[in-house]
Amino acid sequence: MYLHSIVMSLGGSATEEDADIIAKLFGSVGKIWRGDEKLFDAVTGLSGSGPAYIFLAIEALADGGVAAGLPRELALGLASQTML
Repeated sequence: MYLHSIVMSLGGSATEEDADIIAKLFGSVGKIWRGDEKLFDAVTGLSGSGPAYIFLAIEALADGGVAAGLPRELALGLASQTML
């Protein structure tokens, strides 16, 4: 399971060997992609805001569980595990 999502873009003086080193280093902690630097605002928006939407979905699922009679702690645990 990957812990992080990483997008890299090589600068003008970076080599493919540099890319391999970066991919190996960061690939050990997450899934790594290559993308043009011009995409980084969108990458940051998606990766940075995405977790907030996941938490909203977990909260909504838990609220549904509570409405169906589950204790909140159990509902939150089940909803959280469902999102993994």
